[in-house]
Amino acid sequence: MAQIFGSPGKYVQGFGELHNIKKHVSWIGDSYLVIASKNRINDLGEVIKESFGEGYKIIFAEFHGESSRKEVKRLMDIAVTEGCNGVVGLGGGKVIDTAKAVGGNLKLPTVIIPTIAASDAATSACACIYNEDGSLDEEIYFDQNPDIVLVDTEIIMNAPVRFLVAGMGDTLSTYIGARVCYRGYKDNDFGAKPTETSITIAKLSYDLLMKHGLLAKLACEQKVMTKDLNKIIEANILLSGLGFENNGGSSDHSFYYGFCDLTHRKEHMYHGEYVSVSSLCTLVLEGAPKEELDEVFSFCVSVGLPVCLEDLKLGDLTEEEFKIVSKGVLRCKSTHNYPFEVTETEVIAAIKTADVIGKMYKAGKRLF
Repeated sequence: MAQIFGSPGKYVQGFGELHNIKKHVSWIGDSYLVIASKNRINDLGEVIKESFGEGYKIIFAEFHGESSRKEVKRLMDIAVTEGCNGVVGLGGGKVIDTAKAVGGNLKLPTVIIPTIAASDAATSACACIYNEDGSLDEEIYFDQNPDIVLVDTEIIMNAPVRFLVAGMGDTLSTYIGARVCYRGYKDNDFGAKPTETSITIAKLSYDLLMKHGLLAKLACEQKVMTKDLNKIIEANILLSGLGFENNGGSSDHSFYYGFCDLTHRKEHMYHGEYVSVSSLCTLVLEGAPKEELDEVFSFCVSVGLPVCLEDLKLGDLTEEEFKIVSKGVLRCKSTHNYPFEVTETEVIAAIKTADVIGKMYKAGKRLF
């Protein structure tokens, strides 16, 4: 079986770098569809137009809030009608997924400009498509990753701190899931085997979190750019994105998808916040040593990531709801990448045990 490593064509990260967008993307052509929310168009549209200057046609298309098939089709029609040479996605996760779908379906070069560092969606070749009611429809995989990912750290720095911390929760899962695939020689998201490069990137994302995560949060709270914050932005967007896609995962996201199956309950948290608890449950499920549990639980508490069900507004789960979650966990293909059989009993035990440990750490206690 071949090994495959995929990545965006170019990754650019810098303070105020949106002002230089023309320099990075003008090779694509002279006409662009820019997909963004109304607020992002109002805030950043002029910067983009000024950077391109005369001789370029920039079509701003307001994102309608859901990366659904209907929304993708609407934006594809605009791109075709306007004769756009490229697609630009400016915003958060759903804008990014929509832009990747529009560009991927039309075979147009795609530029992703994340305005928050809350997830690792920017660099990957897949897009999550949702139904109109917000439920997940499917994940679509395209032939290639985005052509350019442009990260303006000034924009990320000025976004709410909670987004950055949520992104750390998503990044936390990358190495925890990746090592299971690497050790078991399982397939990554490209249907091939991980490379030494990919597992090294995943481990680096984890190490940067442990060393710089808290300091990055403190800097972001002050709205100042430091070396620590710059490193965590890279970890959240680039390293985590390359790490999850090129290695594959385990149950690091599966518990999150299980929580999503509680459709009768309102979602209160961001993706990375749910994934934080999902990763903690994963460590318990796989029998991680207490030294590692201590490191990860301590880190999560230090930066303010959820560590127990109560933090997710799920502290009152019934036994029936635990079973619903466990079925969702077991339905995920990646859950079965372990070298042992994962059962409903083990899934529920992992959730309940991680919950108790999380409460311990919030109370200032430790495992040793």
